[in-house]
Amino acid sequence: MIAHLNSLIDSLSLDHRRGAAEIVEDLAELFVTIARTGIEQPDEAECLFQRAVKRLAQGQPSMAPVLNILNRACLAMERLGDNWAELRKAFVELQERHRSQLDGMIARLDEVPKVKDTLLTFSNSSTVAGMIIALRERGWQGRVICGEGRPILEGLVMARKLTAADIPVTVYTDAALMSHVVDADAVWIGGDALYEKGLVNKIGSLALAIMAKTLDIRFISFMGSDKLLPNEMNQFFHFLPQNPREVAMDYAEELDVVNEYYEHIPLELVENVFTEKGLYRPADLLEASRKEKLSDLFRELAQDSG
Repeated sequence: MIAHLNSLIDSLSLDHRRGAAEIVEDLAELFVTIARTGIEQPDEAECLFQRAVKRLAQGQPSMAPVLNILNRACLAMERLGDNWAELRKAFVELQERHRSQLDGMIARLDEVPKVKDTLLTFSNSSTVAGMIIALRERGWQGRVICGEGRPILEGLVMARKLTAADIPVTVYTDAALMSHVVDADAVWIGGDALYEKGLVNKIGSLALAIMAKTLDIRFISFMGSDKLLPNEMNQFFHFLPQNPREVAMDYAEELDVVNEYYEHIPLELVENVFTEKGLYRPADLLEASRKEKLSDLFRELAQDSG
């Protein structure tokens, strides 16, 4: 079991194919399992917990919900010490808090501005997929256009999710997608973080935002409130350089190849952000994130991870 959990920690820290919501779901389950292990093997569980925080802070520093759940788990550890039975309950509460966000967003779907025929989306967001599928279940008969999501093609994962729900999907190359913003009634994207520097999402999202603004097409980011990044967490948030061989397998060593996964979208280009609390202007949401406490344990482990 210990070896399996260590392997899972490594896998989650290196997972750049799935969206943040999916990674956090598995991370929450990991903490619950560690706590269950701690009831009989407390020393091993403590080592696993600290390793998970260090590795995930190091491996996923551009995903706000990952940093937030790590911090909240550390706050629980500070409060409850080595009482693993109570820690398990606290980690289950974190898990349920995360799971409830998409349900809360779907329950408020009627607050989202209506889409007539065509939605454009980008990359692979399980939150956006869930919202589009819910829209379809409520009778929407439109279609979706999306990009392939180079270099690792996670846009195709999104397209397959929607196609499996009987939603018509057309996939374009990422470059061609920019030319088809004009065909959309709205642009719906996810988001990996929202903080004072802007909205963070897959590289290419900024160009989509600029096109939507130019064409007067509604641009909305869908995210749970766990993607709001408190000010004190900014020091742990940054973008990692990615493997250039994903872009240019045969020429990565002789060319100056840059492989970027994420970028900032200035807040003035983001018309609305939709969370389980409703539809907001980005600046209004940021006020709510400033009150979150930073765990001393998280600070220690995250700094050590660097």
